[in-house]
Amino acid sequence: MELYQLNCALMVAKYKNFSHAANEIAVTTSSLSQQIKKLEEELGVDLFVRTTRSVHLTPAGEEFIEHAKKVINDMENVNASMQKYIIGENGHLSIGSLPAFKAFGIANLVASFQKQYPKIVLSIQEAECFDLYPLLFHGEIDVAFLTAFDKYHPDKLPLEAYPLFEDEIVMIANKSHPFASREYINLKEAANEKFIAFSKQSGLYLDELDACHAAGFNPNFVYSSQYVDTSLGFVAEGLGVTMLSSRTVLNTVWKNIEIVRIRPRITRTVSLVCLKKNKNSSVIANFIDFSRKIFLHKLI
Repeated sequence: MELYQLNCALMVAKYKNFSHAANEIAVTTSSLSQQIKKLEEELGVDLFVRTTRSVHLTPAGEEFIEHAKKVINDMENVNASMQKYIIGENGHLSIGSLPAFKAFGIANLVASFQKQYPKIVLSIQEAECFDLYPLLFHGEIDVAFLTAFDKYHPDKLPLEAYPLFEDEIVMIANKSHPFASREYINLKEAANEKFIAFSKQSGLYLDELDACHAAGFNPNFVYSSQYVDTSLGFVAEGLGVTMLSSRTVLNTVWKNIEIVRIRPRITRTVSLVCLKKNKNSSVIANFIDFSRKIFLHKLI
């Protein structure tokens, strides 16, 4: 028994006329008649009573048609459900992100995406930039928000990157520090400062190191922390200066620190990254398109 035969029977039952039913499904009357005959032979019962003037369902035919309607309806529902996976409305998405989840607007982005695609199951892992690359490679995450892709991505990883926005690195100093009264400093003025370093697994650490080298000095790292609050706490206690994302520090409240902009300006690009082989996945493609539109229109 084939779905096509079920549909043929449904059309004959609907029109009670082989010619009209044949026109509906674009076949010849003889071809339709043959399909119904084959179906009846397979079932071992007559579904229709045929006369020269009319076609009527037999009792068996009436019951068969009810079952046929249910089968066709179920198949349509199955196709509709599978179509949602094909177009990326159903499925699972694992997202890797830098710890600055809220500061970069990623929390807002993910929440908005979930509202638009409620049947996609999301999971999120926060880690430093260089800890996210292995997770991408091993398939533990599908996409990652990274700040170091444009400079430091592993060459052997076949990755696709979609730049979303630029971020500026600023100097953070204690309020009693000479830098605190200034709007800008030239980075080379900080050559003799004590620096509080961020995690070496972060893109920020390498950005800071590169900027200092470009300014002609090696930074004197006296403390190191992987947490923004710890770094700012050291600065607030006068233990040194640090360099952080402007978005990150503007999303924190500290009484004893000042934000000082740096010249030349140090920028970093936040990108959404995935493996090239996965970029055509419907769910991943939908998330990439959604993210790019959000940041393009500055809705976050």
